[in-house]
Amino acid sequence: MKSKSRNTVRPSPTELEREQAKEKIVEAAFAIGAKQGLIGISARSVARDAGVSVGYLYKLFPSKSDIMVAAAERYFERTLYQQLCRIEPGQDYVDYCQKLWDCTATTLEVFRHDWLRGSEDLPKPDLLAAQIRMDSFLSHARSALEQVAHQDERIAWDLLPPGSDVVGVVEFTLRSLLSSLRKHDADCLLLLSFLRRGLYPIPE
Repeated sequence: MKSKSRNTVRPSPTELEREQAKEKIVEAAFAIGAKQGLIGISARSVARDAGVSVGYLYKLFPSKSDIMVAAAERYFERTLYQQLCRIEPGQDYVDYCQKLWDCTATTLEVFRHDWLRGSEDLPKPDLLAAQIRMDSFLSHARSALEQVAHQDERIAWDLLPPGSDVVGVVEFTLRSLLSSLRKHDADCLLLLSFLRRGLYPIPE
């Protein structure tokens, strides 16, 4: 007597398994992007290197642009965010702005040269997604700048225009830095000079 065949139903992946799969996908996309640029990232190659099916990849990342953004974000995390989170006790606000500029300028130069090479062949939505990530990463420095400004006891708040506060100074700094970076300025010496003269009292 033959036994009846039963359809085997695979259990749904747990949340932990989904997160582990997403991490493998992001790491695979990051590795490809670091070697070939964003133009080299494809769903098939990422899925192969991550050990998942293309169909499952698209369940976690609905579009290729989402994968590219995740890879770009991982690049900025590895090269910039961790450095900017290191705040020394008694850190000078303007010195930290110089550090932010130096780290950011180098990071963006590498991103433009290595990650965006061949970008003229990228579909416009994919390129736009990458550029948005490239422009928006400075927001991650906002909290660090605010922390440094709060702890910098040398800042003469009473010498600033009425209503000036940490948030306003940080927003001005970020807007100015981002503008200079977009214009590919060689340095931000003028901004740093304005900040130092405006925030700190002139020694008698």
